[in-house]
Amino acid sequence: MSDHPSHDAYRAHAAMQKLVLHQRDIRRSVEDATGVSFGRARALRRLVHGPLRMSELAARLGWDKPYTTNVVDDLEERGLVTRSVAPDDRRAKMVELTAEGHAAAVTAIRILAEPAPGLSRLSDEELAVVAELLEKASDESEC
Repeated sequence: MSDHPSHDAYRAHAAMQKLVLHQRDIRRSVEDATGVSFGRARALRRLVHGPLRMSELAARLGWDKPYTTNVVDDLEERGLVTRSVAPDDRRAKMVELTAEGHAAAVTAIRILAEPAPGLSRLSDEELAVVAELLEKASDESEC
């Protein structure tokens, strides 16, 4: 394999972008369904499997701590998260979803998992081939 992408690699990438990013406005769908910005919904999604320390949430989101604090302040005011003292370190804060926050996170996850509309144009056999090829291309163990 060449170190430089082929013309067909660019074509495939452009088609995937068009399929995933341009056939529907996922960000708007998430914002409309959850009532929070896409970034705030992203924070909720990171908490869906359980509480995290503020520092861990910031790291998982790739945000600095002051910005994460602002986001968590807003989510707390909206009743979507709660903050408490970490049991093993009184200086650390834990962030946890409320029932309403969990519902918003699950809604965002469901919307993001919905297949792009254009995939409905393919047969089951074609979808199986596309899935196999994309899984192969996205396998990080081969990079």
